[in-house]
Amino acid sequence: MIIHIHFHSRKTGVTRSVETIIPVMNRYAEARVFGYGIDSPKIGFPGLLKTVYTGGGTIIHTHRNNEILFALLLRLLGAKFRLIFTRHSDTKPSGFTLWLMNKADSVISLNPGMAKSLPCRNVMIPHGVDTELFSPGESTGIQGVEQKHLVSVVGRIRPSKGQLVAMKAIARLLANNREWGLMLVGRVDNTAYANEIRELAIKNNVESQVHFLPETDEIIKYYRASSVVIIPSVSEGFSLVCLEAMACGVLTIATATAGIHSSVIQHGINGFLFPVNDDAALSRILSEVIPGGAKPDPEIIRGTIVEKWSVDNNVRELLKVYSNKKE
Repeated sequence: MIIHIHFHSRKTGVTRSVETIIPVMNRYAEARVFGYGIDSPKIGFPGLLKTVYTGGGTIIHTHRNNEILFALLLRLLGAKFRLIFTRHSDTKPSGFTLWLMNKADSVISLNPGMAKSLPCRNVMIPHGVDTELFSPGESTGIQGVEQKHLVSVVGRIRPSKGQLVAMKAIARLLANNREWGLMLVGRVDNTAYANEIRELAIKNNVESQVHFLPETDEIIKYYRASSVVIIPSVSEGFSLVCLEAMACGVLTIATATAGIHSSVIQHGINGFLFPVNDDAALSRILSEVIPGGAKPDPEIIRGTIVEKWSVDNNVRELLKVYSNKKE
């Protein structure tokens, strides 16, 4: 049995990645989640204990420090299983996190930069996206948003996600194109940062075109309503938004050195890349596509994800790791 542990009350990119792979894994083996804060087939505590103490060939896959600590406690108490840990952050791991990672049988990284920088042996396996679920479709409109053409930034509102860079880049374009709007979709983690974005919108007289929208379980609806998705992140462990938006055929403009952006996007062919924090470069790109400029073919954009970044590819690579000896 394959058991992913999930100890986190709020849905994050980690949550979405686990929710995506579990149904596909169940085509090949029995896969369950132990924990909370996630919509996936679960295994209870009695079932978990029975599996790790009496079953054979159990895999436990962890994603956070508290999860691997729990798994190591089970192992200390005599449980038998193969332990996998995925590193989701692109930052340098603390000494404690590195110690935990070295206790795993295999460590998985998500992008080339992370794979190279981690001070331990690891296998790079990028996430995948459900290309049947994330697909082009008719826009149904977004309640409270009047503009016909929309640019979206998806992610928690905080400096590392770069929404202010997007606001600086698009402010003048919005002022000159009143039928365009900017949607900032995500929980506000930093109120002062959000207020700075609002103040810039007011300064440029485009506050009616800038919309702060909460986290949503209907993110596909927002992608389909968007003409452009910007990912202005300073850093990313991966960037599921990039895969999801492109799978929906949406033009995606992303920072070149964050997450897997440069591995997925070929500048000018299936999307656009710009340097981190370079609002001038982003503005130049936006001025070429707003309004009605030349854009990559949506089929080419989506085809990139279908061919190389599907959840099926992700699961096949994970299953190889599950069946191997210690990396």
